[in-house]
Amino acid sequence: MGLAQFKPRMQEVYLDTEVFEERFAEYDIISEFTGIIHTLVAVKDNVRYTSFVTASYADILRKQKEAIA
Repeated sequence: MGLAQFKPRMQEVYLDTEVFEERFAEYDIISEFTGIIHTLVAVKDNVRYTSFVTASYADILRKQKEAIA
């Protein structure tokens, strides 16, 4: 028996951006591709939830988060 079989695997679920924003107040915005597309990421209960947005919309979301903080 190896330790690998006891390692929980993280699932990934893609959500529509509107659903993602309604469900999660805390999330990260990352740029995984060319910079044109950004990814919203939230992790809850060993599940990674993602949604893709344009760079301009990601900037709007960042400004909203900064205004709230």
